[in-house]
Amino acid sequence: MLQGDVHHTMKLPDPSRPGQERQVYLFAWLDDYSRLVFGQFYWKEKLPALEDSLMKWVSLYGVPLSIYCDNGAVYSSHHLQNICASLGIQLHHSRPYRPQGRGKVEKFFQLVERSFKSEVELLVKQGKISTLNDLNNLFSLWLNKFYNRKFHSATKQAPMSRWEGNSYQLKHPPVDTLREAFLWKDERTVSLTGIISVDTNQYEVEPFLCGKKVTLRYDPYDLSCGIRVFYDGRQFKDAVPAKIHRHSKKGFQKKLSSTPPVTGLNFLEQLAETKLTKKQALSFSGLEGDLK
Repeated sequence: MLQGDVHHTMKLPDPSRPGQERQVYLFAWLDDYSRLVFGQFYWKEKLPALEDSLMKWVSLYGVPLSIYCDNGAVYSSHHLQNICASLGIQLHHSRPYRPQGRGKVEKFFQLVERSFKSEVELLVKQGKISTLNDLNNLFSLWLNKFYNRKFHSATKQAPMSRWEGNSYQLKHPPVDTLREAFLWKDERTVSLTGIISVDTNQYEVEPFLCGKKVTLRYDPYDLSCGIRVFYDGRQFKDAVPAKIHRHSKKGFQKKLSSTPPVTGLNFLEQLAETKLTKKQALSFSGLEGDLK
């Protein structure tokens, strides 16, 4: 079971407003059995961040049997429901005002606050970290070199060791299958002239479908290409662009990379190349003892 949550933890220099700061949001996914975590910071607490972080988890570790999260807007979205249905994941939500079931991921966020945040904020003040990419690189280092490799007092193992020692193997879908699962899903009624509308764009469909309610599947980051059309359980020819006003769905203007982050020694080598360690040693003192 994968627990998912988002944490409002710190601010970075705003790239669009010099001299100003902007909140960043940590999307994290924690395996309930091993306590293994993947997480990443984003500028917005929106669906693109959720789907990007979940896609990276699946790419790295496989398809979970179930997901447990709260009732926040992104976690209650139809898009997440469709992703889970496509991948065969059972989606469960905690009862409102009862966060106890998500205690493991909340404990992880507490550890982020006392171990990672304070030291990174010092680097931000010193001007040694200024971008979201810098922050995520350091967080990847902290996760893979410290948190996921340290002895956990509850399980008596390091999260990565417990994960790797489990005999149950999760499915790793092909890239095309994974991409298909993350396509946006909508329903539209085809006009009598054979046109459907998506985010102010117009697309032509087969004349046979005029007046019928169809299901659409498409990449929300690229509305300039064809849109898949389904009716009565069958797939028909893709709808082709007729008039394009938007090249991406609202809120999905910038494609987020789905490439898993570098981990372990590979990232340490990159860190050495940036010479950040020579400027400021990261002790992560909060992890010197056992993880709680």
